[in-house]
Order: sequence, then structure tokens, then C-alpha cells
Amino acid sequence: MPPKTAKTKEKEPSPEEIQRKKFLYKCRFRAIGRMVMANTYWMIEAAEQYEGVEDVKRRVAQAVRGKTKKKQLLNITDKALLNKPAVDRTDNEKKYIYRIIGGLKCFKRYPNHVKKKLAAVTYFKYYGPGRVIVRQHQEAHALYFIVTGDVIVSQMIFDELLQQYVSIDIGIMHPGDMFGEVSLLHNIPRTATCTTAGHCELLTLMKEDFKNVLQASVQRQWDDVRLAMSAFSYFDALDEVARREGCIVAKMKSYAVNETILGDGVGVPNFVYFILSGRCQMIESLQVVSTNRLGRVSYQLYDPYVPKEESEQDLDTKYFAGYKNLSGTKSGSKEQRVSMSEPEDAAADVATQTPRAHSSILKQAQKEQSTSKQGSIQMASDVLVSDSKRESVAFEETAGEGGQSVMEAKDELDDKHRSSVASNMLLAPDQPRESVRFSIESRKLPPPNLRTFFMQVCQFNPGSTFGFGENMRDRRIVALTQVDCMLLPKIWLLQRNTANIWSRIEHYLDKKIPNKKKLFKEFVSERRWQEFRDGLVEDVVARSNTVNWTSVHDVPYSIRMEEMIDI
Repeated sequence: MPPKTAKTKEKEPSPEEIQRKKFLYKCRFRAIGRMVMANTYWMIEAAEQYEGVEDVKRRVAQAVRGKTKKKQLLNITDKALLNKPAVDRTDNEKKYIYRIIGGLKCFKRYPNHVKKKLAAVTYFKYYGPGRVIVRQHQEAHALYFIVTGDVIVSQMIFDELLQQYVSIDIGIMHPGDMFGEVSLLHNIPRTATCTTAGHCELLTLMKEDFKNVLQASVQRQWDDVRLAMSAFSYFDALDEVARREGCIVAKMKSYAVNETILGDGVGVPNFVYFILSGRCQMIESLQVVSTNRLGRVSYQLYDPYVPKEESEQDLDTKYFAGYKNLSGTKSGSKEQRVSMSEPEDAAADVATQTPRAHSSILKQAQKEQSTSKQGSIQMASDVLVSDSKRESVAFEETAGEGGQSVMEAKDELDDKHRSSVASNMLLAPDQPRESVRFSIESRKLPPPNLRTFFMQVCQFNPGSTFGFGENMRDRRIVALTQVDCMLLPKIWLLQRNTANIWSRIEHYLDKKIPNKKKLFKEFVSERRWQEFRDGLVEDVVARSNTVNWTSVHDVPYSIRMEEMIDI
């Protein structure tokens, strides 16, 4: 019996273990409850789209990009199937998932055999607004593809001024983008924090599945970007971390022949283009007014967006037109001074009657009139004198009756005169004021004889760069051959502006590429040469006795196209 009781005592768990198991079960139950609450939103099949978030800026951005499609990319059946464990999925279900994700924007970059493997191991995830998907400096467990919604990318950067770490938004990812591959590919912690801006639907790929399915494909893409960056000497001074960041933000694009790369509203904004292969040209449109005078054609550049050059006469009219009526204002001030002399005489008459009481008041008024140089101060002094005349009568009555002393009455009059001067210096509400009107001139209509010509400004060969902010008005860059480009964000390059290299390149492009006026001079010289050549040929042909039936249509198209390009 004793051994039996010992065995039973060994099987009984300790109170600490019982408490730990209870706590574990409670945590699991809460996790299940949170999962149910989080996935309740997408399980409502009647809702065509999620409600917008309260952030006005994000809602405006969504409205500008366009309305969301009413047709959902994934219905409730597809989402439930994608939540099913990969081990339990049948072959038919994998084929069905392959057909679904094959048309998604985030998987169009991969070949069909990779999509088939992704269909077997991809899971569906939903995150509400303001949820953190991945956090900086944490361990990586999965890769994410955005199906719907936007994700805000931020980083914690140490601010030397505040002496603390602050969160800075570095970009926004849209449907079709992928994030989380950097940490999985290089086996490092998360390099940034990704937070949902609204309701987001994601497809996740776990770490082990990423190594088996996508690591080779992603590694190949990274190798292409690193090889492209090594072709330019600008990136030789970057360390390994900066090169890794460049591979994250870089984009590789290819352009067909005669396709517009940049300009006319086409191109990726705020990105710098690095040409890896192929040739492209910059074309500018010139608006020229041609007039025929006495058999000779004259040309004039028409550019309504460039202000006219100001001459000395224009500057005199613009900045010194306000002094035209200077003599008239001087004469007007003299008339005011003449009219002001009358109340002075009246005040003098009053002063003779009461010399003791008003001698100080008149001296003060005369002093203010002598020191004032403007008409407004003179008018105020006249008001002071006229008021002193009225107050003198009241002063005589009070002084005669013996109600107040002379000094008290004098101080009271001085206070009243100061207040009257201050009030009369300001414009009264009923007094008319000069009105100022701003008129907007209507844009002039272009002249009827306006023609548009296209000229080749320059050519870009492999190793060239553009898109640093140079002048692109009335210009576009078109591919002459098949062109492959690497695109890097301009803000990322400016943050790593070693030896001010990018600013120097921008300055070089602005100085090297001819402006519109230089192109117009070349256009006029080419036109003059063409007119001289045509006239010389006509003169030679006219002197010969043979009949020449050759016309422009007999010239091959290639020669005519080359001549047009040269012009």
C-alpha cells in the first residue's frame, strides 16, 4: 500500500503547474476571441467594401486614385480556403487557389511554376485600421503581400536635437506591393515598422515556405539591382547597409522603342533614372510664329509662360509711377496750409480776450504746428485750436463763478485736447476710403499663324542619368531603342549626397542641356540654311537646259526622316 500511495503522489501536479496551465488556457481562449473579433469584418459577405478610416488625408488620397472596384478580389469562400492549413489542402483546392492568386497584382511578377508553389503555402490575413503588422528590430517570421488597403512604413531615427528616438514615415505601400523579404533574405531583424492605414487584406508566406519557394527568385532580383548599382561609380562609397536599402527602394523598368519614359504626365514622379542599356532622346516642342514679309519668312518664338524681359523704361514705369503727381501733392499741401491760417487768426482773437488762461494752450498749439511736416498733423493742430476756442468760453464762465481753480481747468483742457488730437488722427467709420481692386488679366489667344515644331535636344546613352529636377517643361524623353532603367527615389539619394554629387549633376544638366532660346536660334539657322540650299539648287537647275522631273517624293523616306530630325 505505501508504494501505491507514493505513485499517486508523484502523478498529482503541483499547484504551480496547475496555475500555469490555467493561465495558458486563459491566454489561448483570449487569443481565439481576438482572432474571431478581428476576422468578423471580412466574414460579412454582404459588405462590398470596407468603411473608410477617419484620416481625411488618406481618404482624399484614395478618392484621387479612383473608386474601388465593386467586384471583390477574394470572396468569403476564397478567404476561408486560404485560412485552411496547407497540409489539409487537396489538389483541386490548390488548383483553385492558383487560378485565384494568378490574377492578383502582387503575383504577376512571378512565373507560373512559382505561382503554383505559392498556392499551396499562402495564407490569408486581415488587419483593421491602425494595426502594426511588423515592428522594427523584431525577429522576422513571414513575408506579406498586399491585396487591398494601404500600409504606412515608418522608422525610428535618433533625433540629435531632441536627444531621443522619433518615428518618421518613409513611405506608403499600396495593393500589389510586397514587404518583409529583407529580413528573411538576409536573416536580420525588421528594418522598419509597417502599420495599416485602413482595412487591409494580406497574403502571408511563412519563413520556411519562403526559403523553399521565393528565396531564389527574390535573390535573383536583388542581384540584378546590386549589379546595376555597381555599374555606376556614384555608389562606390556606400556601405553594405546603404546598398541593402538601395536594393529595397530601387525599381527596374524596361521601355519599348518610341515609348515615352518621362514627360507629358508619364513616368514615376520623384525618381531618378539610371540608364543601363539602350539609347533615348529628349525632344522639345517649340511654338513659332512665322510671318511672310516681302517674300521672306521671319520667325518669332512664342512662349506665354516666360515673362518678357524688362528694359530700363519698363522698370522706371513699374517702380517709380507713384511719383508722377508729386508736384500736385505739394501744391495741395500748400493750399491746406493757407486754409489752416484762418483758425489761427480766430484763436489769436480769443487769446487777446483771455491772455492769462490761454497763453500756454496757444504756445503748445503753435509748437505742434511748427514741428509738424505732414498735412494730417496740421489738420489735427487746427482741430486743437478750434477746440480751445470753444473751451475758452466754458473756462471763462467757470473762472468767473469761482467753481474751479485756474490750474485744474488748465489740466482738464490739456487732457481733452490730447484725446481730441488722437481721435482725429484716425479715420472715422463714416469717412470714405479709397478702394483697391485686383483684376486678373485674361490670357491672350495664340496668333493664327502659330506652328509647333519638335526638336531633338540631346541623347542619353548607357550610363546617363536624368530626373534630378531639371527643367522638363515642353520636353519629353522617348526611347530610341529598347531601354532598361534603374529607378531610385530622389529623397534617398539626397540623404546620401556624398561630396554633393547629385546637386552637381543637376547643375551640370541644367547648364549642358540647351534652353528654349538656344534651340530657337538653332532652329532659325537651320531654316536659313535650308532656304539657301533650296534657292541654290533651284538656281542651278534653272540654268541647265535639261528638264528635271525629280520631286520630293523620289527622295527615300530614310533621308527625309534624317533631314527632319536634323531640323
